Amino acid sequence: MDRRKALRTIGFGTTAITVTPAVVGLLQGCQSQTDAFTPIHFSKDEFSVVSQLMDLIIPTTDIPGAVALKLPEFIDGFIDIIYNKKAQQNVSDGLGHFIGVSLEDTSKSKASQLSKSDLDGQLAKFLKADADQQATWKSQNKNASAPVSAKAYAFVDQLRNMTITAFKTNEYIAENVLAYAPIPGEQKGCVDLMEATGGKAWSL
Repeated sequence: MDRRKALRTIGFGTTAITVTPAVVGLLQGCQSQTDAFTPIHFSKDEFSVVSQLMDLIIPTTDIPGAVALKLPEFIDGFIDIIYNKKAQQNVSDGLGHFIGVSLEDTSKSKASQLSKSDLDGQLAKFLKADADQQATWKSQNKNASAPVSAKAYAFVDQLRNMTITAFKTNEYIAENVLAYAPIPGEQKGCVDLMEATGGKAWSL
């Protein structure tokens, strides 16, 4: 299956793309036909960093995590096919800034040398920073002259949001982890979530 052609068919001409289980399932189905994945948007070293970050954000526990669900492959294809050139460049620039900060903090010279422990430390640095610091980075990132740390934070925050969205709309997660109704019935407004779904969010 030509996933590039299929994604263009789904996303072409729309101003806002919703990541649906069908889109995620399509990419995973196409990807499963090959033994080795070759990234489209990212370089191999960049894809390795992104994959490790996504695996740290959603690791495998009693349910599959980001890597097991092939979410890095999906994100790579989604960025390449759906994002416009400016958005693609913003992602690439943000990742470059993040890798640059990580190399400086760890005294390493190239992305392939960054360990999962190194990347976990960087995630903690940005995502576990106090609210005031995160607010400062967000404010700084509105300007073209934002410091590298602010641009790196923006990338990490964006990747976390993309990872969570892809995870929640993944076909396996939608059908086996979240509350799932393939044929929705009547809508009940004031129903206790525990009573309705056992506390699970709806997948659709």
